[in-house]
Amino acid sequence: MMKNKLILLFFLISSTLLQAFEINDINLHLKITGLTEAGPPEVWRDHLILTSKPNRQARFVGAAFSIDSYQQIYSYQKNEHGVYFLILPLPSEEVVDYRIIIDGIWIEDPENPNSIRDRNGLHLSRLTFPPEQRVRQLSPVLRDEKGTVEFYIQTSPGKRVYLAGDFNRWDPYMTALREKEPGLYSAVLSIKPGRYAYYFLIDGEPVPDPLNFQKNQDLTGKDVSILYIPG
Repeated sequence: MMKNKLILLFFLISSTLLQAFEINDINLHLKITGLTEAGPPEVWRDHLILTSKPNRQARFVGAAFSIDSYQQIYSYQKNEHGVYFLILPLPSEEVVDYRIIIDGIWIEDPENPNSIRDRNGLHLSRLTFPPEQRVRQLSPVLRDEKGTVEFYIQTSPGKRVYLAGDFNRWDPYMTALREKEPGLYSAVLSIKPGRYAYYFLIDGEPVPDPLNFQKNQDLTGKDVSILYIPG
């Protein structure tokens, strides 16, 4: 009974988060909706794609990763062909281990031929990312449950970089980013739960967040990045 309650809890939490996730890249959308079979983990542009197709109808498919000490379960979605898929930004680590969970049972990823056994004898699936695939820093980063968000962008040193979005009424001069190191700029804001659009301004030119793959277009057709803060 307790296992069933935990599975239901994972499903409800993950479903809430997934409603806020939007695949705004039309090519990625077509790729995912067209999947008819699961396959090995795939790096596609700046995304990691994991897929699964259990032999029986599953109520919940998720994955947990060494990158956050297996403390968070990421829920797969399912397309109309019965293929479960998980899309994540590429991590900054060279090696990432993980396991998947199907209806409360933890297993290696059967679609990933690369597996290891840890010091406790536990079988794990392994992902390896060469340097040219890895993302140095993801943006934005939610620092705590109070809505403390840190934004990053990498560009040339000595630039005037600002942040504009729904959270500051699109004021182009309200939020300046600080140059933490040559070419790396950041800003920390306290933002209430909700869904927000934003972009950076580099010397007055609007630029969507290159480290955030969730994007959309505003009413004028301009590309903006999307930030979701769960409440």
